[in-house]
Amino acid sequence: VARAQHLVEQLLQLSRLAPDTPALRRQDVPLAQLARGVVADFSTSAEQQGVDLGAVVAGDPTVAGDPQQLAILLNNLVTNALRYTPAGGKVDVVAGSQGAIAFLSVVDSGPGIAHAERLRVFDRFYRTPNSSAEGGSGLGLAIVKAVAEQHGATTELGDAPGGGLRVTISFPA
Repeated sequence: VARAQHLVEQLLQLSRLAPDTPALRRQDVPLAQLARGVVADFSTSAEQQGVDLGAVVAGDPTVAGDPQQLAILLNNLVTNALRYTPAGGKVDVVAGSQGAIAFLSVVDSGPGIAHAERLRVFDRFYRTPNSSAEGGSGLGLAIVKAVAEQHGATTELGDAPGGGLRVTISFPA
């Protein structure tokens, strides 16, 4: 029942992000505060899984966006990172800026995503062939990409230092 409820919630979220939906209500969103809030929300779950979850904040980057949608984006990234990071691993939520570009990153020490699969994982309902984690619907990264696009941001998958995955959302100046 919980898995079906999660799937329905994700489908509703995707429908709210369709091109014909009303424009976002933009306001200043402090990314450091968002990162710390999401880490606090997931800290108990991470601790139970034996995963070191933390926030790494550089400065106080702020973007014009919908705070609820950006929280959903970051929640999906952290959920995926925790799902695939084994006990004893690490997940960092990073908020910062590089020049005029503000960014959010989620960096984990899980198995990562093969380079050949990196474009497909943004497709709705797609799960990698070697996906062993339970509970995924293949919608999380599709939602992340849709929210990022509504904010004019780009989504990039890369290798994390020491292995794992780094997902970076870069917001325009």
